[in-house]
Amino acid sequence: MYRIVKAEYAGDYKVLITFDDGQLRLADFYSFISKSPHPSIHKYIDKTLFQQFEIDTYEIHWGTQFDIDPYDIYCGEFEATDSPYFTEIEALKGQFELVE
Repeated sequence: MYRIVKAEYAGDYKVLITFDDGQLRLADFYSFISKSPHPSIHKYIDKTLFQQFEIDTYEIHWGTQFDIDPYDIYCGEFEATDSPYFTEIEALKGQFELVE
């Protein structure tokens, strides 16, 4: 089971996600949100709304509107088109304070 223990907004619809096993993912939600035909997801194209995500029961969610399974983020399998939307964290090391 994959559990999200921390999520930090990293700008431009990206969220730095820390899992309980110490793995990090920089998830880019822009394509997922902008290409979603569902209005309850697409409305989060508003950055103010997007930044109001929360972690609850080890998942990231936006109000009661939608959430994304931690497994899908961990494996890079959440998508609105044909390619995964997570980026390896190597390029961002040192830009965020990591809490263990």
